[in-house]
Amino acid sequence: MSYPWKNLSPKDGFMVRQSSLLSDIDQQILTFLYQPLIGSTAYSLYMTLWTETEKDTYWSEGILHAELLALLNIGMPEVYQARIRLEAIGLLKTFVQTEPEKLYVYELQKPQSSKAFFEEDLFSLLLLERVGERKFKQLRNRFSVEPVDQNSFLEITRSFLDVYHLNTNQIKQHEELFKTSGTLIGDASTSKITLDSDSFDWNFFFNSLNQHYVNRSSVTADIRETILTLHHMYGVDELAMQQYILEASDINTGTIDARLLKKNVVDDFHRKTNEKVQLNDVVQQEMEEIATTQVQHQQNLKGQGFSDYDIAIIESSHQYSPAEFMRSIKEQKNGYISKPEEWTLEDVVKKSRLPNAVINILIHYILVIQGNVVFEKGLAYKISNDWAQNKITTPEAALKKVRDMYQENADKYKKNQERKQAAGSRSNNSYSRNKHTVRKEKLPEWAKEGYKAPEETAISPEVEKQLQERLARIRNMQKEGE
Repeated sequence: MSYPWKNLSPKDGFMVRQSSLLSDIDQQILTFLYQPLIGSTAYSLYMTLWTETEKDTYWSEGILHAELLALLNIGMPEVYQARIRLEAIGLLKTFVQTEPEKLYVYELQKPQSSKAFFEEDLFSLLLLERVGERKFKQLRNRFSVEPVDQNSFLEITRSFLDVYHLNTNQIKQHEELFKTSGTLIGDASTSKITLDSDSFDWNFFFNSLNQHYVNRSSVTADIRETILTLHHMYGVDELAMQQYILEASDINTGTIDARLLKKNVVDDFHRKTNEKVQLNDVVQQEMEEIATTQVQHQQNLKGQGFSDYDIAIIESSHQYSPAEFMRSIKEQKNGYISKPEEWTLEDVVKKSRLPNAVINILIHYILVIQGNVVFEKGLAYKISNDWAQNKITTPEAALKKVRDMYQENADKYKKNQERKQAAGSRSNNSYSRNKHTVRKEKLPEWAKEGYKAPEETAISPEVEKQLQERLARIRNMQKEGE
């Protein structure tokens, strides 16, 4: 995905040079005549750059684009768009230096006078389309002044030589003093807009026009400019332009009325359509195309199972270099990039040859998903080597690998937990079985608390006789044994 402003970084410095002094009238011209054409952002950019210049040197100090973004409260695409609009309309010239470091110079150009603005077909027609006929007339009247009535007043102004006498010899003596090698403020002339004439077939136009009462000589340089402006703005082709020329020409003299020509074209255009002429710059078109492409890309990613958070990471990975991406994450975590981390990142970029967007996904995985405090060298080498060997070339593919690694780690952790739980369960069961087989000794009845001895009962004579006889036999056996 290509971005026209990708070569412009917030870290890039710039200086402002003022080529002409701006008067109060110039500021009013910028506000009321130029602003409707260039938009409020470009107007704010011009005025901000103008206030940065020093009064005595007409140069500003070195400034970072990041400061400009903060002042205007806009992003880099909007700054780039505002800049090229100022360039296109002749209010800004841009210069760049790449060595020893990148530095831009923005040279502010003086706006055209109100007279030149309204006489410029392109500017006046664009202003008419922007603000409408009623406001256009108001603006024209705002910058108009009534002339002195020459019939009522006689001019008695004295010329310079009527008042002063010059010594030409003294002037010649100081000729070298009057020469200067520098550029004086106000030397720059206002640039005029030129339109491409290749899309208009002048030969065909003139050959058909010669068949009518309008002479080729009547199409002056100013009329040619008007024809090109109407051709580009309203899409008037050669055949239609011939008819408009005939309608705006004097049948007797063949002179072309430029104001009537423009009026007829504009009225006819708006009679056929209620829409105003849209002036879309190249960046606006590219931004719209990029926005459309991004929406389609996001829908495609969602179809692949990526979440909104994943999509945001993928898009961010395209917009920053690995160093900027890491710095942004570190700043969000209130940390900083250490020297070993810089060396590791530089080595990974150089050796793996992975695209920057893929390396940014690696950085995000180590610092955010894994939650590591630093960009670990061993882990970075291991993953980048794996991705290089598996030819991971897009952040989408890298994010899928991250998912796989995360799921693999989660599965390992789950298995370890299950193994530990199983081992713990076996130990508990064994202990439980041992506890149930412990032998319990029964206490004799006499040892039990509350034992009462049984009462003795008398024996019968027959039982006593048997006992006596058994005792007698036992005694006889003992005597025989002796």
